[in-house]
Amino acid sequence: MTRFINLTGTLVTEPKVIKQVPTMLYVPILTVDGQTIHCLVVLHALDFLYRARANAKIAVYGHYNQRHQFVINKYFVQAQVS
Repeated sequence: MTRFINLTGTLVTEPKVIKQVPTMLYVPILTVDGQTIHCLVVLHALDFLYRARANAKIAVYGHYNQRHQFVINKYFVQAQVS
């Protein structure tokens, strides 16, 4: 049974493309409690790549896969004010 988890934190760096087809991104997130979580984004990866910037505040919803990698299913990136 898949257990879904909510996380909030800050993006450590810009997202990195690790696979082109299907588009897969790697994103490290520094959580509120100071822990760094290494995440994968597959669903809506291009939209995530467009919205996410380094040091942006983020809230994610996802699960750990069989390889113990956190896979993001839903996300919210706080808009940057320019």
